Amino acid sequence: MQQVKVVPLKPADLLAAATALAKAFQDDPLQSYVFPDPQERAAKSPAHFSPLVAYGLRFGRVFTTDPQILGVSIWLPPEGWEVTPERAAEAGLDRLPELLGQASADRFFSVLGYADSFHKTDVPPAHWYTMILGVAPEGRGRGLGRALMQPILTVAAADDLPCYLETAQPSNVSFYEHLGFRVVRESVEPTSKLKLWTFRRDPRIGEL
Repeated sequence: MQQVKVVPLKPADLLAAATALAKAFQDDPLQSYVFPDPQERAAKSPAHFSPLVAYGLRFGRVFTTDPQILGVSIWLPPEGWEVTPERAAEAGLDRLPELLGQASADRFFSVLGYADSFHKTDVPPAHWYTMILGVAPEGRGRGLGRALMQPILTVAAADDLPCYLETAQPSNVSFYEHLGFRVVRESVEPTSKLKLWTFRRDPRIGEL
């Protein structure tokens, strides 16, 4: 099996990264709520993830796998983890209603707004935020999710900073716990009925 490395994502590979994330999240509960029809989900998810990848490239750090793009992690830094309207517009997030359809965009932003209220209370202001982590089905079972997390987990530990993330995927809970995260909050978003978990990983020096 060809050895896979984790490298910073090149801007030229944005669409390939968005396509890998679309595959990774095809069966994710949140993505399934945003696009209830599986065919529409597969067709529109790359356009959904493209501005999210663009946001990470502009305002954070994005990692992928090499030589083939099988997974992506998007991180926002301690000084800029809040997604402001100005930054969102610069990355194209304000075009999501046009790209996804108004109803799908409304569902997406509704759940994100609910989760964001916890983000502001469940972790100290200075932290690294895992905005997105996804590995396409053909890349699973090879430790790529862990590898895509490692660069910033190492930086955060060295700088004595916590990391934070959310998920709506039950199978992710044990994965993140094995990476040293602990569940801070478990809740149900009232409109979608999605179960959401918030996680925090406190500083710890050294590699996993």
